[in-house]
Amino acid sequence: MLFDLLEVNKDEIISLMISRTGRVASMTAEPRQKRAIETRASLLAAVERIVAEEGADAVTTTRVAAEAGTAVGTIYRYFTDRDAMLLEAYDATVARLVELCSAELASVPPDAPVEETSKRLIDTYLTAAETTPAHAGLLVAMRRIRPIEAAGGVNEDRVMGEIVEPFFARFAPRAAASRTRLHVANTIIGTLVDIYLMTADPHDRALVRQEIDAQARFMIGRFRESEAET
Repeated sequence: MLFDLLEVNKDEIISLMISRTGRVASMTAEPRQKRAIETRASLLAAVERIVAEEGADAVTTTRVAAEAGTAVGTIYRYFTDRDAMLLEAYDATVARLVELCSAELASVPPDAPVEETSKRLIDTYLTAAETTPAHAGLLVAMRRIRPIEAAGGVNEDRVMGEIVEPFFARFAPRAAASRTRLHVANTIIGTLVDIYLMTADPHDRALVRQEIDAQARFMIGRFRESEAET
């Protein structure tokens, strides 16, 4: 039987990766017990360490297995290949950044000015991203691996659902009811943030940072104009 050949542990479940043609492209195990969750986390932590110290090109399944103290075969229980590990590691760093920003937004007093709140959120995200050693390298790797039409995915949903939507819901609730408007704001600011993080030259980086602030102010103005019209 197929499942006999997979040698699935009792604390794992099978995840089928379906291609666009509808065929099963690969099978990986999703951890559901503590030991399996810890193993998967240790593999992702190894990926982050390697990227932070040597860059994404240094990531191989053999290297990650050695770094995590496990067998190469174990990797394939959780990830289809090297690229899948890099993407998962990137998604994990974004999840941490979003969590910080969400907490920052929750701590902002209700009467805080909208522009000040926007700047606090952007500063929080960028500072956290810049102090996460592997984030920029993982971001560059993600842009090489993930098709442009799928570049957002779960991360775009996470940022929009936990930062962008709550922010505008506080300051322009009626305008924020438009998912299309939120998506446009999220895409523009998110793209500029990624460009900033991938820019090495300090002068160019400062210019991109100014554009992020300018675009954020513009978006706030547009939302408030729409709020006044409704």
